[in-house]
Amino acid sequence: MNDDISITDSEWLVLKVLWENSPQTLPQIAEKLSYTGWSISTIQTFLARLVKKSAVSTKKQGKGFLYYPAVKEEDCQLVQARRFIDRVYDGSLSSMVMGVLKSGSLTREEFERLKKLVEDFERSKKQ
Repeated sequence: MNDDISITDSEWLVLKVLWENSPQTLPQIAEKLSYTGWSISTIQTFLARLVKKSAVSTKKQGKGFLYYPAVKEEDCQLVQARRFIDRVYDGSLSSMVMGVLKSGSLTREEFERLKKLVEDFERSKKQ
């Protein structure tokens, strides 16, 4: 994924629908996003922006289009996470983790998963 692509919160919701199941038509996407209260034209605008950003691709089908993601969800998550860490924690991942630990919002299960990730990372570096 191009790190220069900036995806808004609204566009993110549209992409999530496509990552869950694709390709989809505009009416199918609108149905999944009905809880937002957005009109079809609003969703179409978000899709057009995502196509322009090369985050969504289209394929002509009859009078309409099929829409599908042109970027992987994991790639977008990594770029967005890096931007968040850079903006909020001055690029320090350890500061972010310490903030989460101090907040008390990390469950025991999440803590154990995080601990295992660190241990696995350390093991892989020793090999």
